[in-house]
Amino acid sequence: MITAFLLYIGKVAILLAVFYLFYRLLMERETFHRFNRAILLLSFLIAFILPLCEITLHKTVVAASTSASGSNVAAGVVSDIPSVTYGNPLLWLFVIYLVGVVLKLLHTAISIYRLNKLINQCEQHPQADGTTIAVCAQNIAPFSWWNTIVFSRRDYQLQDSALLVHERAHINSYHSFDLLLMELAIALQWFNPAIWLTGRELRAVHEYEADASVLSGGVDAHHYLNLLMDRANAKLECKLANAISQQTLKNRFQMMARHRSKPSRLLKVLYLLPVVAITLALNAQTIIHYQAPEPAPSHPVADTIQPPASQKVAPDPEVKPYKQQSTQKTEPQPETALLTISGTVVDEEGNPLLGTAVKEHDGATGTITDFDGKFSLKVPKGTVVDFLNIGVATVSIQVKSDMTDQKIIMKQE
Repeated sequence: MITAFLLYIGKVAILLAVFYLFYRLLMERETFHRFNRAILLLSFLIAFILPLCEITLHKTVVAASTSASGSNVAAGVVSDIPSVTYGNPLLWLFVIYLVGVVLKLLHTAISIYRLNKLINQCEQHPQADGTTIAVCAQNIAPFSWWNTIVFSRRDYQLQDSALLVHERAHINSYHSFDLLLMELAIALQWFNPAIWLTGRELRAVHEYEADASVLSGGVDAHHYLNLLMDRANAKLECKLANAISQQTLKNRFQMMARHRSKPSRLLKVLYLLPVVAITLALNAQTIIHYQAPEPAPSHPVADTIQPPASQKVAPDPEVKPYKQQSTQKTEPQPETALLTISGTVVDEEGNPLLGTAVKEHDGATGTITDFDGKFSLKVPKGTVVDFLNIGVATVSIQVKSDMTDQKIIMKQE
């Protein structure tokens, strides 16, 4: 389980890096702000869901005649898989990963608590559109969080419509939901630089979208730029919410001065299709079902007794003439000896599987494993024995000789 989970996390990290690289190369400079926002959010979801999608192909192979040990290999039973112990580096890697996730989630929870505490300490001014303006006594950069707009007292007294339109654009577009989703994704991939860079791109797209709403409302561009530069020098800045930041002003100015992108450039987003197709192809697995070869039909040949060469002898009343004896065909007797198969059934981590059904493939003879996963069954030679349990893949073994002390490892479906 630990190995499979770490492998899944690694696949997600690779996909996030690929999606971020393609976004930077193809979509970052386009003015499709709402569309780019959807692409970034979709990249999060695809990266976490796609590794769970496995295409399973089934293939039947006729196995050659092997010994009892070879039958175990053909059936997919591996008896030398090391169990996860405290000395296993994968276990320590898993523990380090969990510690990072917990720390990041704790940091996000503390940030939300401090943000709500700051809002509760401000003067509340409900608005007619359902939003609330919270007036803070400190010199803080304007920001929005869900349906609340936080202004410093100077900004509130200024009553500049550009600031209100900008922050209401964040609220109407539900950008706070995006930020929480981004924080969760960063917590699950805290070690991956691509997720942090993708989160920065998502914040930038939020600002581009809000700036476009302000300029489309007829606000003078030079006045709006001066307003942003002045508010970016505030002493306090909210890191979690959508706030005016001096670090993003240069890119925002460049985006506002850029010409509107042509609709045909939307086709560049088709880069997602080959990435998804290649991932599905690499994630596909083939399950091989081994089938025992059918025995060649046997045709018993009758023993022919040739009559002895005739000899001329003197007539003797006591000697009866020679008569050829008839020969009967002897048919092969079926093998009725029972063979024993016994051992232990465990999962991938070496834990015994209680209640595993052990039965003939096409018969009614069977048994179940005990608390220690042990079993013992007598079947005719050549019988295929199935091991069945809930949530794990069925294992089938053909019994060709006595098979004792077997270790049957059943993998999850």
